[in-house]
Amino acid sequence: MPTEIISKSNRGLISENHPLAPLTTWRIGGAAARLAVPADLEDVWGLMRLALDRGWPLFFLGRGSNVLIDDAGLPGLTLHLAKSLQGLERHGDTLRAGAGVSLPRLAQAAARLGFSGFEFLAGIPGTVGAAVRLNAGAEGDTLAGVLKRVWVATPQLQLLELQPGELDLGYRASLLLNFPHWLVVEAEFNLAHPAGPEAIKTRMAELIAQRKTRQPANPKSCGSVFKNPPGGPAAGWLIEAAGFKGRRLGDALVSRKHANFILNHGRATAAQVKALIADIQEKVWRTQGVALEREVVLLPEDLACAV
Repeated sequence: MPTEIISKSNRGLISENHPLAPLTTWRIGGAAARLAVPADLEDVWGLMRLALDRGWPLFFLGRGSNVLIDDAGLPGLTLHLAKSLQGLERHGDTLRAGAGVSLPRLAQAAARLGFSGFEFLAGIPGTVGAAVRLNAGAEGDTLAGVLKRVWVATPQLQLLELQPGELDLGYRASLLLNFPHWLVVEAEFNLAHPAGPEAIKTRMAELIAQRKTRQPANPKSCGSVFKNPPGGPAAGWLIEAAGFKGRRLGDALVSRKHANFILNHGRATAAQVKALIADIQEKVWRTQGVALEREVVLLPEDLACAV
């Protein structure tokens, strides 16, 4: 049964018309009508209650990867969690992390403790909260392999504790994607594979180096734009085969190194990126019969919690 939370007054400051582009890895997007940085979980409850009482749409933003914010910005209230919910503690054979903890920090903490299984997270620029929502993965591993349980706050001010078996975790998917206004606030991970810290760190460095050889050096991207279709060629291969490698629309550029990356090559707009995404989907469907599904979250259209 969910735990009922009695909301208290928000202690954080809310800024109006706050630019969001600098808070995203794409450096694209308009302003938030209102933006707040919660001090802690109690503050989260206060802000969620405020949004509920005022009838404001509520958005969550972590480190701003895997998200494209509209040029018109976001209405309502946006909670910026990249510097919030930063708790990270060991509890016996588990590691408990707040939703705002970065994935590289989580991987480094496990390495210092001498447990493997988290190395693949070292080069992913998202937060724990968003990673749980998307079942983030790389190098053939996903968060599902180490996740023990997760706590989620709902707009009805309930705190839900969910086990991996209840989350329907799949490739870049989970039950949480069906509930875009639920906020992951904390997650617990299994420490089950002891290993030497130096060996773990060496493996992490190797994975980061390999990723750099495959992915574009331009940091102004969202990561992979599309999910890889099940049982078929990778999205990057399909996009390249459709003739889009190096294709440019304004300052939105399909990477010449990896076609599943769209780069902000200057002052790209969300409209340009969306048009390029739509063109890619149309051409790949028309020429190869594959419906590419976006991995990147569009806000406010998708009304989903972002990386």
